[in-house]
Amino acid sequence: MVGESRAIFEALGDRRGVAKTLGVMGDVDLDQGEHEAAHALYEEALAILDDLDDRWWMAWCLEGLAGAAAAQGQPVRAALVFGAAEVLREEIKAPRPVAHRADYERRVAAARAQLDEAAFATAWAEGQEMTPEQALVGEAEVLGPKQATYPAGLTAREAEVLRLVARSMSNAEVGGELFISPRTVDAHLTSIYAKLGISSRTAATRFAIEHDLV
Repeated sequence: MVGESRAIFEALGDRRGVAKTLGVMGDVDLDQGEHEAAHALYEEALAILDDLDDRWWMAWCLEGLAGAAAAQGQPVRAALVFGAAEVLREEIKAPRPVAHRADYERRVAAARAQLDEAAFATAWAEGQEMTPEQALVGEAEVLGPKQATYPAGLTAREAEVLRLVARSMSNAEVGGELFISPRTVDAHLTSIYAKLGISSRTAATRFAIEHDLV
């Protein structure tokens, strides 16, 4: 039935109708456990919605995309996109519909359960500083190469921050280099310190040197 609606909207040249239908189809697939299909549908919808500047439905589809990422075992990506969606809703003054809050909270919990709290908070904070477009384009940069591994369980972004800190950069300078705020740099450092079992920039620098990160 939903698929028929898409065909009708396409025949009418109604791109907004097509995008909304794609979002609903993504919701259905996500609820039925078809996570990859849902992911693809949300991305297709978002490409159209971005072109139309339909921010309400972009927020909806971003939350769906984040839920699909969490279900696919990509919690960092999920937290980042959830963060971007949250800011978008605040900007357009469109709180989440009450009837759908339980689903939203369940999907956020699924992402949170796959990460330690510091890593989850860091990814969410980074997403909050991105536009929806940046969140979608910048995912690969945040996640880093899939095959790359770093000592002590550091993420690719944490390794970047650590390298710059080891070069005696301040939080503001690191933020300027990576196009993130000093607050997000501080969140990354909190996660780094917890993983390394340290509490100072000096110790972090020593670790970076000893593990050839600089």
